[in-house]
Amino acid sequence: MIVIIIVTVVTTFRMCNSQQCDCGYSETLVGSRIYGGSAVSSYEYPWMAHLRFFEKVGGDRFGLCGGFLVDSKHVVTAAHCIHDGNQKLRSIEATEVYLGVRDLTQLNKAHKVAKFFYPTTYKRRNLLNDIAVLELTDHINFTRTVSPICLPKSDDEPYHLLKVAGFGRLGANSNPSKVLMHVQVEHIKDGKCNQMIKDYFMRTNPQIAQSPKDYDVPKVHETHMCCVDTKTGGDACRGDSGGALMYKSGGRYFAVGLVSGAFDECDDPRTPGFYTVVRKFRTLISKVATKAQFCEY
Repeated sequence: MIVIIIVTVVTTFRMCNSQQCDCGYSETLVGSRIYGGSAVSSYEYPWMAHLRFFEKVGGDRFGLCGGFLVDSKHVVTAAHCIHDGNQKLRSIEATEVYLGVRDLTQLNKAHKVAKFFYPTTYKRRNLLNDIAVLELTDHINFTRTVSPICLPKSDDEPYHLLKVAGFGRLGANSNPSKVLMHVQVEHIKDGKCNQMIKDYFMRTNPQIAQSPKDYDVPKVHETHMCCVDTKTGGDACRGDSGGALMYKSGGRYFAVGLVSGAFDECDDPRTPGFYTVVRKFRTLISKVATKAQFCEY
């Protein structure tokens, strides 16, 4: 098994202006954990990846995650996806990546993985630095159904409404979806998110509600951003981890985040989901995926 953990730091990125970027285009030019969403059209998100982490080569039991293509050989996902329930790295040889898939009953050929990359500072306990890059064994030929998404060059957050897509559960007590689903979510600023987190703990823990000053309620940490549809509860759900949180600007999509976790299962408009902030990991991504494109919004 080949496993590489990123420990070095680089300072150069493949930065592109809007004219140079060739990424993030949806064939449909549309103007989870997916709860409260709808099925996508055929070529809406050609960078979306369906990941299967089998217990062993040739086995039939696997963990399900999402991911997104950033260049011809690299898929970004969540670090917790490449670890099993005992926090051991999953088998690279037993990992399968599917691209250009909208319906899981019509899978195409699986792509194999050569290497895992993830930060040495990843923490499973609170999903700090929850990001990983998978290097495929072979280069991918881009088509109308398979192409990379753009990554944000700017640290600005001009967005309010975002999209998230995946094959995860359709609700807290539902099965995973067979077709790729998507839903619109609201970006919740940290101050409001921290209040929503506090309210969640007070709702679900009577002792905290009785004596809130006696408890250190967690807050959203610096590598997460919060999102949820505050009207419907639309959000990512179990099985969508690693999928792209997308912002559309100037006719192209940017992966501004990836599905990481939540305190509840999903479908509660009062409780946000947590998404790893992609721009925090430009160094890691550019070190590994040297042709990933960081573009202006």
